[in-house]
Amino acid sequence: MLKLLLSPANRIPRSTFWWVTIAASLVFVVLFAGLDALLGHGSTLVLYPPFFWILFVLGSKRYHDLNRSAKWLALLLIPLLGVLWVAAELAFRRGTAGENAYGADPLLPTVDYLEVR
Repeated sequence: MLKLLLSPANRIPRSTFWWVTIAASLVFVVLFAGLDALLGHGSTLVLYPPFFWILFVLGSKRYHDLNRSAKWLALLLIPLLGVLWVAAELAFRRGTAGENAYGADPLLPTVDYLEVR
C-alpha cells in the first residue's frame, strides 16, 4: 500500500485510481474535520502536502498507464480547462493494452516463471 501511495513509478488501472482517490479524499475530510475541531483551522495545513503528494502519485501512475509522462499533470496549471482535461483523461480513458514504456499492464495477471508449485 505504501508503494501505491508514495512512489510515482509504474501504472494503475482506472478502478484503482477511483477507489484510492475516493479513500484518500475521505481520510482527508475526516482528519481535516477532526483537527479543525480539536486544534483549530491552522492545524489543518499539515494535511495538504501528503494529500497533494498522494494525488500527484495517483495522477502520474494513471498517465503512465496511458503511456504518457507525468509532465502532463502540468495541464492542471491551466484554470478550469486544464483541470477538466486532466480529470477526464485520468478518470475515464482506458490505459494502453499490454506492456508500455512505464511497465506491465496492471490488468493482466502477473506470471512468475520462477515460482515452484
